[in-house]
Amino acid sequence: MDVEPVGTAEPGRSGGRPAEQLSRLLDRVGNGDLAAAELAELRSALMHYCGLQSCRHTKGPPRPMNRRTFRHSFLLPDGSVRMLWELEHDTEPGGATRRSVFSSREDLAAAEWAVDTAFGGPVGAELPAADFLPPFGQGGPRGEDAPLVPAPAAFRRAYTEGDSAEHARRLLRRAANAGAPGWPVRIRLRAAIAHDITIITRRSAVVAGRQVSWSLYEHAFLLLDGTELSLWEIDHTRTPTGDPVCEVYTSQDAALDTAVRRIEAS
Repeated sequence: MDVEPVGTAEPGRSGGRPAEQLSRLLDRVGNGDLAAAELAELRSALMHYCGLQSCRHTKGPPRPMNRRTFRHSFLLPDGSVRMLWELEHDTEPGGATRRSVFSSREDLAAAEWAVDTAFGGPVGAELPAADFLPPFGQGGPRGEDAPLVPAPAAFRRAYTEGDSAEHARRLLRRAANAGAPGWPVRIRLRAAIAHDITIITRRSAVVAGRQVSWSLYEHAFLLLDGTELSLWEIDHTRTPTGDPVCEVYTSQDAALDTAVRRIEAS
């Protein structure tokens, strides 16, 4: 099974000491000076990890535009984890790349909503203008009394960029089951711009005196129009030779039915 790494980021957003990563983050974002005082405690972090959380892209018109959200995790000496989100986009007139950092999911969701209006609207629930929460130091409600903002659909999943349409093609090519997704699904997946792979469960059982194992994976794809599509992969060894085989389904129920009813059936 050829699985691309999930949650990867560019070298500039990973590696090095946590304090160095924090300094780089604050240097490249437009609101770094305002955020520095609030984030001072992160300079003592023991570990740092950065991964791509969501992304959006259009080839135009009027021009190509991109929006990416990165999640930064800092492990503190007391064992707690502090999360930051970095929003990067080039949707403003002129196409210059802008970056901002946020310390709350609500502020981030509101900022993503504002940026995504350049794509023709946000992915997911609409956000009333009165609920917009600005980033560090720009006024507006913050803290426990701030209104909660519904997150866009793509915000709820950690996507990774790169070769997503090709990943879908390879997944469906190795599917051995007769009921694998057909051409309508394959055509839609040609517009995949990001994907996320999650292992749902892994089990083993003794069937007819032989050890049989199977794993269930969800392959979630973010499409060019902002919609999501998931395929469900069962990898199992219930074959005459015991060699592993892959089956792909369009629903989790169908995949689990195959695993429990057929693969584990004695």
